[in-house]
Amino acid sequence: ELAKTLGLHRNTLRLYMRAHGIIRRYSELTNADLDILVGEFKKKQPDSGIRYIIGFLRRYGLRVQHR
Repeated sequence: ELAKTLGLHRNTLRLYMRAHGIIRRYSELTNADLDILVGEFKKKQPDSGIRYIIGFLRRYGLRVQHR
């Protein structure tokens, strides 16, 4: 989305970010903490899938791998 806003290809943006030391990393979150968060989400939305869970986590500023 940022690349599109800037009028750049996403690979070009990644190169610029890498060149300037800007690195996107996954959140420091233990498996136990992640299990608790996902469990809380599933209590509220039992029929929701992985994309909704990822969105829920991102809303709170957490970035996790999909697997």
